[in-house]
Amino acid sequence: MLARGWCAVPAAAAVLQHGLRYLAAHAAVQDPFQQHQQPHSHDIVPILEVKGRIHSTESFSTIDGPGVRFLVFTQGCGMRCLFCSNPDTWTISGGEMVSSKEIAAQIRSVAPYLKPQGGGVTCSGGEPLLQPDFVSAIFQEAHAMGLTTCLDTTGQGSKHHHWDKVLPVTDMVLFCIKSLDPQRYTDLTGLKQQGALRFAAELKAQGIPFWLRYVLMPGMTDAPADIDKLTEFALQQPSLQGIELLPYHQLGVNKWHALGIKYPLEKMQPPPLADTLAVVDRLEAAGVNVICDAKRLRREAAAKEAAASAAAASANAAKEASG
Repeated sequence: MLARGWCAVPAAAAVLQHGLRYLAAHAAVQDPFQQHQQPHSHDIVPILEVKGRIHSTESFSTIDGPGVRFLVFTQGCGMRCLFCSNPDTWTISGGEMVSSKEIAAQIRSVAPYLKPQGGGVTCSGGEPLLQPDFVSAIFQEAHAMGLTTCLDTTGQGSKHHHWDKVLPVTDMVLFCIKSLDPQRYTDLTGLKQQGALRFAAELKAQGIPFWLRYVLMPGMTDAPADIDKLTEFALQQPSLQGIELLPYHQLGVNKWHALGIKYPLEKMQPPPLADTLAVVDRLEAAGVNVICDAKRLRREAAAKEAAASAAAASANAAKEASG
């Protein structure tokens, strides 16, 4: 749902190899998705066919849940986030009308590539909870194939009309919390924060494992007070696996322009690497598990520096030996 662009699907084998590298890259952190629930079986009860609207699908993803995953991007979202990467998913009447059985057929064709490392199906958007019957049917189809299910959401909707239909067949949630400050949340999304907090309480009550996705925006969500509130919230969630820290970027700005909508954050730049790492360190010092690409960049920089130092030492030793 968040900070994604639509891309061509690469070869399955190459994507699977990339997925394994992605998991290995985070070996220093406990596998962020290894505690997902086991797939359920729905072989006894027939799965109903439900129609819904989607923006697109992606056959192989390695960043939206455990293992390699099939992504369904649903159409429609009640938020109007200032930094939205996909404003073309906002209107519920847009996109393409498909049935859950059609999606299941697509999933089945690539299922052998999805099963390793606990892979499966992720529904994103847009906001998938706004089409609960459709998403529930897709997740039931995934479970019938022995695949895991993951919900990428901002927690829109309500318990009885939306969450109670989807969460019983959800193994893991990627929950994007825009801000822990109520006014800032409204400023960023156009909605009140209470709905997101109620959804978090529901995850807590049901014990559903989830990762918190947090966009780091200079001057808006990165102040020490913001990170303190994020830390406090995270430490109160018993089923939280950790925080996925996402530095702000401008990859979706072209979509705003294409739709004739003025992008409100034209002057905002991504946070410097050092600032992102400072937030990572602050969260981890408080005992919060963090996954962030900035950590990989720091490891790579340290490895290069160590290699350069070793090469220099070797060259000096050789020079001294020859002299």
